[in-house]
Amino acid sequence: MSPDPHSLAQRITVETGLEFEGRKGRDSDGTHWVELRPAGHAVHQTFVLRITIGWRHINIMFRPGSFAGDLVRAMGNADEAGRTVFRSVLSACHNEGAEVTLTVNGSPCDFADCEIWNGSWRIIGLTLRKGMLAINEGNNAEDLRQIELWSSRAAAAVIAILPLEAEGDDSTIEITADAVGRAEGAKARIDVNRYERDRRNRAAALAIHGYRCKACDLDMSDRYGPIAAGLIEVHHTTPVSQLGADYIIDPNVDLMPLCPNCHSVTHRRSPPFSIAELRTMLSQT
Repeated sequence: MSPDPHSLAQRITVETGLEFEGRKGRDSDGTHWVELRPAGHAVHQTFVLRITIGWRHINIMFRPGSFAGDLVRAMGNADEAGRTVFRSVLSACHNEGAEVTLTVNGSPCDFADCEIWNGSWRIIGLTLRKGMLAINEGNNAEDLRQIELWSSRAAAAVIAILPLEAEGDDSTIEITADAVGRAEGAKARIDVNRYERDRRNRAAALAIHGYRCKACDLDMSDRYGPIAAGLIEVHHTTPVSQLGADYIIDPNVDLMPLCPNCHSVTHRRSPPFSIAELRTMLSQT
């Protein structure tokens, strides 16, 4: 199966908050591929994600542009929050049986090795390969789901260490004490918005955990169809009051997908109900 590049780009754009555009083509050996790259940037100064789909496997390769040296150096200087997200996403891929190949300056590296951040990056290569997938067996909907899932994981790992600004609108909203009952609550509300809606944190959380609600197991598309595909909220599991100024978010443990209903119920109490408590509520109804 060869997915529509424009639809795939749109879906990854929604998941990551970074606008992508897509194109497709075929190599001289007949291999079909789809490429995604950030929209509105000179192709030689940015990067592409090349996706090839074979019999029961998918291969996604990150390739920086020929004049993307500044971008690569900036990726090597990612802050600790970005590095944590990068490791978490790739660890989740590895744990699900994907082969993760990372090279820095032409040398093979372990993505979990802290030493990779010590030198200046000139060249980077990253490939995800997942085999034993139910792809090209006649179920186009399942093929597309797998392609979107693994493409979003690759994009989330890359975006984690790109020199991007977090989405800032919600983090600068002033909420009065009356709005949530107390001044401390206002600060917590601002922090929750910033942490949960940061594009790399949200993208990583969904890449790791998927789109099913961790409390009720609902995938919104199961109930509403394709129009609701990817519709899910991201919940911060650790009360914001416990987070220090230097707290580093790990999307593997700190952020969980919840459907809008479960997310609303979680925040009916302060501190919020845990996901385990939500599951108990649901089991008793």
